[in-house]
Amino acid sequence: MENINFIQIFLIILYGFWINYEKNSTMFGTYQPVTCGFVVGLILGDIRTGLMVGGTLQLMSLGISNFGGASVPDYQTATIVATYITIITGQKPEVGITIGIPVALFMVQLDIFRNTLGVILVNKAEKYANNKQYNKIELMQYIGILLTCATTGIPVLLAVLFGPELVNRILLITPEWLMKGLAVAGGLLPAVGIGLLLRYLPVKKYISYLLIGFALSVYMKVPMLGIAIVGIAISIILYKRSIELENTNVNTVIGGNEDE
Repeated sequence: MENINFIQIFLIILYGFWINYEKNSTMFGTYQPVTCGFVVGLILGDIRTGLMVGGTLQLMSLGISNFGGASVPDYQTATIVATYITIITGQKPEVGITIGIPVALFMVQLDIFRNTLGVILVNKAEKYANNKQYNKIELMQYIGILLTCATTGIPVLLAVLFGPELVNRILLITPEWLMKGLAVAGGLLPAVGIGLLLRYLPVKKYISYLLIGFALSVYMKVPMLGIAIVGIAISIILYKRSIELENTNVNTVIGGNEDE
């Protein structure tokens, strides 16, 4: 187990309480799984593992949103828990990723519980509004904020305090064949995430660019950062061409009107 001090523990727990508030309020983007992995990895001194866990769970979360107030898997909290346990117990990122999936699914139930309590707070606030008890309306708002923070903060708190020891005990009695299976499953999850993403993208329209990226990655062994730079360059070129085409069409229409 890695040596960890009180400040690191405090920062991770504080971050766990922050992300759900940030997700539902300020929305600066610090609640994204890849960011969560980076932050926890930075705190624990292992950014590489944090990015691997966070990036993979980010792929799993693409295309998922809580439209209409629906509860969805919380890959943000899952990333914090998975990254922390992976680094502390010295496991491979693949194992940590498989730990994160059930955490994300479990958080759905907590989100439903939070929303249920939120309805109660809203009903009370409406009664206070009818009675012109405005101070109590403000109190309901503060309780709602604390409830939102606690929804993710308490699971992270419990994982930080009790998770590593529990996971280590489980790992000691887990057979080697199961550990290898978990590693294989964790390695497959990025492909599943990309597959889910491709279902929402206009792949048929832009199949040529997909093939270019595939060729650069598989046959030319270009790193992902290099492929991303190529993709950004192509996007800029296409954007400039669309602007030029739009301006040309506008000038043509204006010129035609003047001739008339």
